[in-house]
Amino acid sequence: MERSVRITRINALLSRPQGATLAQLIDELGVSRATVNRDLQLMRDQMNAPVVWDRLREVYHLAPQTGAGPAYMLPGRWFTPAQAYAFLTLNNMVEKIAPELLGPFLDPMRGSLKQMLYEAGFELYGLDRKIEIDMPAMPAINDLDFENLADALLHERPARFVVLSASGLEHEQMGTPVKLRITPGAWSADIRDHATRKTVTVNLSTILRVMAAGERDD
Repeated sequence: MERSVRITRINALLSRPQGATLAQLIDELGVSRATVNRDLQLMRDQMNAPVVWDRLREVYHLAPQTGAGPAYMLPGRWFTPAQAYAFLTLNNMVEKIAPELLGPFLDPMRGSLKQMLYEAGFELYGLDRKIEIDMPAMPAINDLDFENLADALLHERPARFVVLSASGLEHEQMGTPVKLRITPGAWSADIRDHATRKTVTVNLSTILRVMAAGERDD
C-alpha cells in the first residue's frame, strides 16, 4: 500500500468519534508498528495534522481545528472540475446508505472536493438531488455492531451474533459473514455458520449485537 493511500486511510480512521488504537491501525493498514508511527509523525510534522493520543482510551484521534496555526492538508489528488463534481455526487449518494458509519470517512474528501470546485469556479448544479436511489433505510442496528459486521466481512473473520428469532427469543451463533446484501426489500447478511458449516441469510433488523469471536460479552 502506497504511503499516500495509507495516510488517507489513517485520516479516515482517526476522524471517527471513537478514533483508532495502534493495533487497529496496524491491522487495517497491514504494516508494521514502526511504519504506522512514521506515518503519524509525517502527518503531524509535514501536514500539520492535529493527531492526539488519548491516554485514557488508548486511541489516536484528530483534534477539532480551531483556525489557529497552519491548516491541515491531506496529500492532493488531481481531478478536472467535472471529475471532481462526478466524484462528489457519487460520494453524496453513497453516504445515504449509512450516514453514521460512512460519514466520518467521506466528510474530509467531500470538503476538499467542494473547495476545489469553488476555486475552479465550477457551478454546483445539484445533480445528486436529481438522481434518486430507491432502497430501504438502514436497519436500526447499532453503529458499533455494524462496524464489527463490516470488519468481519472485509477481513473474513468469525464473529459472534446475537439474533432475535421469529418467536421473539434471543440466540447466539458463531459465523463468518461472507456477503452483505442490500435489496429493495431489506438489508441482510449471508453468514457461514460454524456449527452447521452452512451459509444462512440473516435479516440485519433481527441482529441485536455483533462481537468479535474472542470478545467478552460483559
